[in-house]
Amino acid sequence: MKDGTGREFDDDLTTFLEWYLDAGQRINTPLENSIHFVENLTSLCIYRHEPWQVELVTVKPNAYIPPHTHPNVDSYEVALRGVEFNSNGSTTLPMWFANKKAPDCNLSLAHYNVVRVTPDDEHSAQAGPTGGCFLSVQHWLNGVKPTAVGMDWKGGSCMGESHDNQITSTEKANDSQTTTR
Repeated sequence: MKDGTGREFDDDLTTFLEWYLDAGQRINTPLENSIHFVENLTSLCIYRHEPWQVELVTVKPNAYIPPHTHPNVDSYEVALRGVEFNSNGSTTLPMWFANKKAPDCNLSLAHYNVVRVTPDDEHSAQAGPTGGCFLSVQHWLNGVKPTAVGMDWKGGSCMGESHDNQITSTEKANDSQTTTR
């Protein structure tokens, strides 16, 4: 499978993404660690079977998610609407694409476009004037138990004071245990 940057992947996370998107899964929100709030963002875990997890992320209008990595998470970000994605210094999914209506339906042109975010990919995002949302399809690594992807954060800044207090894992457990390809 190729992501929105043209990089090609054929690994366990890609297989899980394809299965999840094709299966038409019901929302299965676990009782523990399933809702995560920070200043301008809310994530809801809609599927978890360790080490796999899917979060629905909603972002308030014009909110900015600063550059960061998730050292213990390999993921695909699945566009739904209204969010521009940036990865490794380049725009990987522009706002105009995220907010433009598809000609044959009421969905965004970007709907279900994917961007791969490996543990080393520094990425950021910006919501549009009416807000935005996306799915984060995750493979948790290094023996770290899935919680919220925003709690596994490494970067110069975070989403605000309440987010800073929620970050639980900020370093890779052990590079030799990472299972990304």
